[in-house]
Amino acid sequence: MCARFTLALPDFAALVALLEASFGAAGGPARAIAADPKAAARYRPRYNIAPSTVHPVLRARDGQRALVPATWGFLGRFARGGAAPSLLANARADGARTKPTFREAFAARRCVVPADGFYEWTGPKGARRPTWFHPAEGGLLRLAGLYQPAKDPDTGEVDIRFTILTTEASADVAPVHDRMPVLLDPGDVDLWLGVGDVSHGADVDRAEALLRPAPRGTLAARPVSPRVNSVGHDDPALLQEVAAEAAAPEAAAAPPKAAAPKAAAPKAGGTLPLFDLDSGAGPAVPSGRTSRR
Repeated sequence: MCARFTLALPDFAALVALLEASFGAAGGPARAIAADPKAAARYRPRYNIAPSTVHPVLRARDGQRALVPATWGFLGRFARGGAAPSLLANARADGARTKPTFREAFAARRCVVPADGFYEWTGPKGARRPTWFHPAEGGLLRLAGLYQPAKDPDTGEVDIRFTILTTEASADVAPVHDRMPVLLDPGDVDLWLGVGDVSHGADVDRAEALLRPAPRGTLAARPVSPRVNSVGHDDPALLQEVAAEAAAPEAAAAPPKAAAPKAAAPKAGGTLPLFDLDSGAGPAVPSGRTSRR
């Protein structure tokens, strides 16, 4: 699964430039990206991006690449009693094409989520140890995603929401977790988006074939501080390497907190890992079908 990720580039212009340069390096001409001013205005370096965060994503618009702001998490079914709908942060790549929640987006609304790393956790509940996975040779990761339009019930404005596709863990990630986000090569981005000389309808089979674990050696792993476990922390110190054996004592030394009520397990078809944001325990994944995103 992908519960948190990072994008620590200093400014929006650097992000656009790095994306364009990577596409040019893929063997074809560098193609410009149409950057939405709203995405530029909202950008800042982030070290602990969580579901419900607004983040720039790359999508097709008028046959070109466009970098636009979007909110992380598809809206799922509304809960009983008028509670807010579930938030679908991840979608399994092996079922996204056919599942009712995602199939329309898979056919016509694919996107790329730029990042420079993502976190996964290991260890027992109450002493979860985060590991930051990042490109072994530096640069960006291009996470495969889907997006959907969603109307804000308060303002009536149409928002764009995205979910991140996950697949089986690569050899780099498997020691820590059994799943990982799908990573796209620069040369596969246009096919995934359906821009240029390709179209969504004609190339869904080819796009689905891209949903595979990254090759061994793509990612480097770094144990980092359990401060990552709380979304209230978002600073460069989160990415500093710590000794793996020191992570659990650091977490154990945190002052005790009152026990939070357990979240209800999602209904069948739900895909959101529910997050225990303040307990220092990392993502709390309910039992059932959601645990292997």
